[in-house]
Amino acid sequence: MPELAEVELARRQWATFHGDTIIDVDVHSKARIYRDCPSPALRILKGKPLLSSRAHGKRMLFTFAPKLHLEVHLGMSGKLATEPLGYQEQKHDHLILHTTKAALIFNDYRMFGRVMLHDCGDPWSNFPPQPQDSKFSTVHVRKLIKRHPKKPLKALLLDQNACPGIGNWMADEICWRLGMHPGIVTGTLEAATLRKEIRFVTFGALKHVAEKNTTASSDGFAPGSYVANVPPKNWLFQHRWKKGGTCPKCKTALARDTIASRTTAWCPNCQS
Repeated sequence: MPELAEVELARRQWATFHGDTIIDVDVHSKARIYRDCPSPALRILKGKPLLSSRAHGKRMLFTFAPKLHLEVHLGMSGKLATEPLGYQEQKHDHLILHTTKAALIFNDYRMFGRVMLHDCGDPWSNFPPQPQDSKFSTVHVRKLIKRHPKKPLKALLLDQNACPGIGNWMADEICWRLGMHPGIVTGTLEAATLRKEIRFVTFGALKHVAEKNTTASSDGFAPGSYVANVPPKNWLFQHRWKKGGTCPKCKTALARDTIASRTTAWCPNCQS
């Protein structure tokens, strides 16, 4: 599933057309991406300009009027793309917003993604701070640790109410950089150190994924098919699923197990 950097990269695909007006909307009425929003409702976007967009965690919000927003979740394999005028619909294109300049496409072959319409001022006004936000402070992280003292570290990192946008690979990366076993309870952690590594991985992921790429792979963000440019070899990222993968620091063979309901990779030497 795409994490915050992949989501930001996806958002930027459509953001290129901020200010452009939607002249037509194509939907697949029975696609599962509309389970939270009847597909005919999206026709309200016709005639509306795309004013702005933003991401929060694993979500994207595209604003068409002060009180009209389209929220998009990519799920496991969803992707956003743009194509020139006259684009012909392809298999698994479940939503196409035709603008005066291009076609904005949501394609999802597994249909775990979803869309929603919001008719309100700011549907995200009560969301928790993201790791890259200034409000994700040491005080904030200390409160998270105090609130979940017995929670495994990886489970805390994957909690979208605690660390929005962090998913499996980012959580493993943070644990590895901390030198902590992913199953260690959070009550033993030091808030400032945890915050530092969370933000290092967050900003690094945004740099290497969102800023150094222009599109996702043809498979969207399916596991192993993220983007052309990925974090460098001194990150755990490039080694964690490789057959015979070793720790970038000490070259010890990586261990793997299920922690917090997710397959997890760590170094048994550096993360004892």
